[in-house]
Amino acid sequence: MNPLAVLTLLAISTGAWAASYTCHGDVTRLHPHGQHNRGVAASNRGVDYDYHDLLAKKSCYEASGARHCIQPSVIAALASRESRGGRLLTSTGGWGDHHHAYGILQCDIRYHSCQQYAWNSCEHIEQMVKEVLVAYIGQVARKHPTWSRDQQLQGGIAAYNSGVGNVQTWAHLDVGTTGNDYSNDVVARAKHLISSHGWH
Repeated sequence: MNPLAVLTLLAISTGAWAASYTCHGDVTRLHPHGQHNRGVAASNRGVDYDYHDLLAKKSCYEASGARHCIQPSVIAALASRESRGGRLLTSTGGWGDHHHAYGILQCDIRYHSCQQYAWNSCEHIEQMVKEVLVAYIGQVARKHPTWSRDQQLQGGIAAYNSGVGNVQTWAHLDVGTTGNDYSNDVVARAKHLISSHGWH
């Protein structure tokens, strides 16, 4: 095979790999407000503070992102918001929220069965992405079919915290989420991972 053909195939495969992360929308096209009252800069500082812990599990976020066609930065941003990338849970064996939530992505054991994998494992991350995040994005998409895919992605992120039933309007998307800023904070963190740290 001549060198030009090899380069062409490489470009095609690289483009397909990159595109495989955005089936459910692209956070770079969203305009989050960041943390309530403190803005995007505070969200950026939060993810920078967690970066060492997020980097340690980057291969897990990338594998699950590729498998479910969702940006790894989104998954990592959820981990940053939920457990500081796991750092808050090292002394509790993976437990948070008064022993109601388990793992880096803080699975609520009152609604999901998620204790079969180690709290800091790729398997836990994969289960939460497949059974909660992607499932909720799909439910939000069916509930709000006129929203763009990017809006449906952010709606699914809000639902991850407060349930699909709480996702009522775009203008008040985060009302009722923790801090009334959950999806805006997570999306801002995800965008910062992409723009400042080179993540997908």
